[in-house]
Amino acid sequence: MFEDFSLDKEFDEEIDLTPLIDVVFILLIFFFITSTFIRPSLPVNLAKAASAAASAERKEQLVITIDADGELFNDGGPLVREEIPALLKANPELGINLFVDRAAPFDAFLSVIDEARLLNRENISITTLPGRE
Repeated sequence: MFEDFSLDKEFDEEIDLTPLIDVVFILLIFFFITSTFIRPSLPVNLAKAASAAASAERKEQLVITIDADGELFNDGGPLVREEIPALLKANPELGINLFVDRAAPFDAFLSVIDEARLLNRENISITTLPGRE
């Protein structure tokens, strides 16, 4: 009269974690790959230029950011003005891309340009927003 409603004796009572592990690995690979495309940047209020155009070539560049206080940054970390020549000498094949806040003091911008010119670097670009001020 009483029936046994328990699980079959042959049924494995453990949960198979293989699909869960597969999903976790796929998510990890996704985040590793997408994080390589994200360039760490500091929030700067870029100036607008009517002549601004998108660069046709996307080469590896040495990115130097100048914030509104005139502080220099490279790869998200602070950069001292005295370190600029060594940084430029260490990467002679890379173009220089400047992200300059519109409120940045001109002498901070000029110090980077001056050091690049002293090292005969001509491949300098300044990132701006399209449009007029």
